[in-house]
Parts: sequence; structure tokens; C-alpha cells
Amino acid sequence: MSLHNLVPLIAFLLNLSLAGISLVWNAGSRLNRVFAYFISGLAVWNLGVFMLRRSPDEGAAFFWEVFIHIGVIAIPAFYYHFVLIFLDSTIRHRRSLLGVYAISLLFVAVNVSGSSLLMDGVKRTYWGWAPATGPLYLPFFLFFNAVLISGIYQLVRGYRAIDSSFRRNRTLLILLGSFVCISGGTVDFLRFILARFFPAVDQFYPVGIPANMVFALMLGVSIVRYRLFDVSAAVKKAAIYTLMYAVFTSFLVVATRTMERYFNWEETDLLWVIVPVGFLSALCLGRLEGLVERVIISKRRGCYETLLALSKRMSTILNLGTLVETLVEGVARGIPVTHCVLLIYDKATNSYVPCREESCIEEPLHTRELPAGSAVVQWLTRADELLVKEEVKLNPAIAEYFEASEGELETIHASLILPLKIENRLIGIVLLGEKLSGEIFDGPELEVLRVLANQAAISIENARLYEELGGTNARLVQANRLKSQFLASMSHELRTPLNSIIGFSKVILNQADGGLSEPQKTYIRSVHNSGTHLLELINSVLDISRIEAGKSDLRAEPFDLHELVEECIESSMPLVRAKPVKLQQEVPIEFPPLCADRTKVKQILLNLLSNAIKFTNAGCIVVRVQQEGEITHVSVADSGIGIRSEDLPRLFEPFGRLESPLARETGGTGLGLAISKKFVELHKGSIWVESREQHGSTFHFTLPLVPAGAGSVSND
Repeated sequence: MSLHNLVPLIAFLLNLSLAGISLVWNAGSRLNRVFAYFISGLAVWNLGVFMLRRSPDEGAAFFWEVFIHIGVIAIPAFYYHFVLIFLDSTIRHRRSLLGVYAISLLFVAVNVSGSSLLMDGVKRTYWGWAPATGPLYLPFFLFFNAVLISGIYQLVRGYRAIDSSFRRNRTLLILLGSFVCISGGTVDFLRFILARFFPAVDQFYPVGIPANMVFALMLGVSIVRYRLFDVSAAVKKAAIYTLMYAVFTSFLVVATRTMERYFNWEETDLLWVIVPVGFLSALCLGRLEGLVERVIISKRRGCYETLLALSKRMSTILNLGTLVETLVEGVARGIPVTHCVLLIYDKATNSYVPCREESCIEEPLHTRELPAGSAVVQWLTRADELLVKEEVKLNPAIAEYFEASEGELETIHASLILPLKIENRLIGIVLLGEKLSGEIFDGPELEVLRVLANQAAISIENARLYEELGGTNARLVQANRLKSQFLASMSHELRTPLNSIIGFSKVILNQADGGLSEPQKTYIRSVHNSGTHLLELINSVLDISRIEAGKSDLRAEPFDLHELVEECIESSMPLVRAKPVKLQQEVPIEFPPLCADRTKVKQILLNLLSNAIKFTNAGCIVVRVQQEGEITHVSVADSGIGIRSEDLPRLFEPFGRLESPLARETGGTGLGLAISKKFVELHKGSIWVESREQHGSTFHFTLPLVPAGAGSVSND
């Protein structure tokens, strides 16, 4: 079977895939459903063309032509309906939409009746069977293109009024796909008409099916993966490369013809001339390609550099007012965006109130406070990501969450909503407007903004701690508490640079600004892994200092211990991938809910599992849970190297390390077990270990099923 016959089959399978993806992605969306109808029309068209090109005689060919036109006639109506839903203009253009559907049904009726008004049989062409047109075929062709052009006109009008760069990007995708579709159809129709007068024209390849494949992909991307790429940047690059190709080709043609004419080389093989010229041209094009890339992505690279410089400045600022001003002004004028607003949590009102605003336009902002119980705040608290406002209606998971509070989201004047979080506490919110350039925030830029938000949260929290430290130093009596408070207040000196290293090394590994060689990937991955490890060590030191300072709170709540054990084992699975070690659990299915601080119990289990995996090269690790009266007994048993009896007494001391070659190789601060012991004691429980050298270890801890004074308490 030739590629020519396979093209419509490939297009048919693509159509089915796109229809299925759009419905799976969001079957409740009218836009997705109408898109599926539109794609189904294309699928009928492409399946019919595939069967038409295999038809053995005129009778079979005519049947498949009728089948094809059932799909073709439906396409303009569904496309026009899709555009109106996309622009939220269905009600305003209801009459025109009904008229389009009515005319389409009329053409369908004429088509399926087999009347010669639309097609008077079929005929043979260079590329296979084609319809012998009837008197209504030209009106149908004009109707088909008129509806498509009308849809494009509506999109162009709507584009001018759209204030969201993400929505404009989606609109450009649909416009580009529509242009490709009309261009392909026009070329095929002109080929079909002109072949009557110039038979050689019939040999031009029919591009309608490939054009429709591009059309369907563009519309599908616009509703499912519209952030896949920046359309305007792609169009600019395509135009520049097309121009470069035309100039290069013209130069080679003119140079070759000139040498043939003036040096009488018509009979000479010019390969020895063309090869070096092509080599030199390739070198020039390589340099031009680099220039094009710099021109196209210079603005985004400038955005990355601006945010990087901003993060460096914030890491050195301890004054809260100066820090807030630097953050808001730096983001608003560095990207730049229409406006940037920082909201900070206020305990007195239990809401997030505007702390600093910066506008690059003359319009007043009128930013209102956000109550802590609002849907937006609750989503930012639970989700570990920023919120792209335009995505709310498109992402089914987010749309379902905001279904009952869509009006609240509309009152927030922002394109992006960034959470500032410290240890799952939402301390602030940043509202960002649109880019002044009109471009979208692409994936790498959103990742950089997320990293910046994490750094800003750390800097703001530590600036607060620093100010609190300045006011309470005179009242601190115990030297140990002074040391711990100082460590907590100065943590930004350690964590902020590390977050920058970790975040931006991840951005580089994602190759946002170009490809990396394998050695470069190895070096950057080493930087990222080492930074992550160092951050974990610093966090352990800060945890123990916070406990010693009496700043570790116990927030008890009922939770399913079976679910928590499964979660900890799943999180620990990557640590045993390179070892012949099995992770197992023995937890009664009907185990009653445990009332404790879930986060701290999880950290205890993860610490014990991590230690067990470190010191177990082969065998199994088992997590067991038992109820003993009003006590919950949890144990983690391993088949590892065990612990010497002389090491057992100092095992739970801060910075305590085992004296063994394997212990020295694994590294760590020696704080994991000390932190676990403190957390267990906060719950009024106990922790101990049973171990023999070379015979494995079993760590035990107990927690009361219902701790006394369950709620939020401190260890002061």
C-alpha cells in the first residue's frame, strides 16, 4: 500500500485519538464536546477518502464520495459552533448558528439522497477518484469557506478584546489552524478546477488531508495543551527560517547558473563547487540560527536573569519593609507586568491583606483582602503550585474545585496567583498581571516564578524572625535557647542560596535555554543533588534547634495509620531500587484512627525507614503496627548490619554516629533519631531499639491512641 493511500488512514486514527483525548480530559465541557463532534466529521471524511482510494469501480467510489461528504458538510457548522463557544458568544449569534446548521442539514439531505444536484457521479484523476460536480457543488464550496472565514472573523474580532495572554495564545492556535485548513482546501479546489483547462495541474498533490491534520491538531492543542508553546514566537521563527531558506536557495541557484554561463561549465560536474559553497553556507546559517534564537528568546532570557538577580538581592535583605518593596518592584518592572500585588496574612482579621502594590499602568488596582476561608486561599494552601487563572475552566480538577466559587475568582485582578508558603503554611500571596509585551508565561518561566516565590517566602519569614529576635534578645535567659533562636532567625543565610542553587539547577536541567552536553548534565545534576542533600541536613539542624527552643507545636488530628504507612513506604521506594531489599508492612486493616500530629509521625517513620535502608544491603524491612490497650505500638525491623552494644546508649543523642565503615560512607548529621525521639516524647510516647551486630535492628515507638490535651500544643 502506497503512502498516498495511507495518509487518510493516519489522519483518521489521529482524529479518533484527539476526540478521545478531549473527552477524557474534560467531558463536561461544551467546548470539548463540540470539538469531538467536529473531529468526528473530519474522521468520517478521512475514513471515506481512505476507502475511496481503494475503490475498484465507479459504484463503490460514488458510495464513498457520498460518505465523505456527510463528514465534510458537517465540518463548517461544528467549527462555527466551536468558535462561538470559545468566545462565549453562542447566545449573541444564536440565529446565525441555527442558520448554518439548517443549511448544512439541507446539503446533507441532498447528498444522501444521491441527487445529481450535488454530485453527478465520479471520475478518474491522476490521484484517484474525484466527484463529478453538480450545480450545487460550487454553492456548497462557497458556503463551506464562508462559514470558516466567518469563524475566523469572529476570532479576530474577539482577539482584540481579549486581555489574557494565555487566551490570546489559544486564539492564535485556532486562527493558525483555520488558515492552514482554508489554504489546503483552496489549493485542492483550484487544482480541481484548473485541471479542466490545464491537465498538468492535476498532478499536483492534494494537500487537503494533511492540512486538516494540522487543523485538528491546532484546535486540540488549544483546549488541552495550549501552553505547549508560544504561537507568536513559533510563527516568528518560522517566518525567519523561511526567509533564510529562500535567500540561501536563490543564492545557490544564481551562483550555479552564473558559473555555467560565464565559464562554459554546462557539461561539467559542479559538485566540487557546490559542496564547499554548501559547507560555507551551513556555517553561516549556524551562526544565523544562534542569532535568531537570541532575538526570539532574548526577552525570556532577560526575564530569567532579572528574577535570578532579584533572588540574590532578597537573600541579603533583613529589613521586612525593604524586602517587600524589593520583591514587588523587582517583579513588576523586571519582567515587566501590568501590576504586582503582595498580600500578607493578618492574624487580627484572619485574612490576607494588600501589603504592597506596584502598577506599570495608570489604571487603579482596587485590590481587596482575601479571607483565610476563601476558596482561592484554601486551594493555594493545599496545592503546591501557582494558579494560572485562565486554566481554571480548562483543567477539570481545578474547575471542579472552584465550581461553587467562580465569582470570587473573577474578582481577583490577576493573571497568575503565586502562593508564598513555609512548611505548608501560606504566609502570603502574590498577584501578577499580564506581561506588558502581551506574551504568555511559558512553562520554564512559571517554574522560575515558583522558585522565586519559595525564596521570597523564606526571606519574608526570616526577616520577620530577625525582627522578632531583635526585640526579644534582651529577654532571653538561657544560652541554649538564644543559640536555637539565632539559628532559626539566620536560616535564610543558609536556605535562601541553596533554594536558588536547587531551583535554577533544575531549570537548567530542564534545558529551558538550550541543550546541554552529557558532561554538563552530569555536572549540573551533581550540583542539584548535592544542594538538595545539603538542604536536608540544614533542615535537620533547624528542626532540632526549633525543638530545643520550645517552638515545635503538636497539632493532633485523627488520621488513618494504615494509609500513612503505605505513603511512607511509597516515598521510600526510590531508596531501594538499586538494592535487593523488600519493603513490607503488617498493619491491621481495621486499625482505629490515631489522634496525633500526622506530619511528625510521618517524619518519624520516614527517618526510621531511611536508616533501615541505609544499613541494609539485602533482605527485607518490615513496618508493623499493633494495638496494645490504649497504646499504638509501631516497629521498623531490618535485616541489616545491626548495632554494637556499646553504641546503643548514645544512639538517640544529637549528632550521634555509629562507628562502622558503612555508617561513615552513608553520611548524615546524626540528627534523624534525635528528632524522632523528641517528636515521640511530644506525643507522651516512648522510643527504643533492639539490635545485635550482624543480625539486624528493630526500632520501636509507642503513641497513645488519644493523647491528653489533643489539639495544638507546644513543648515549652
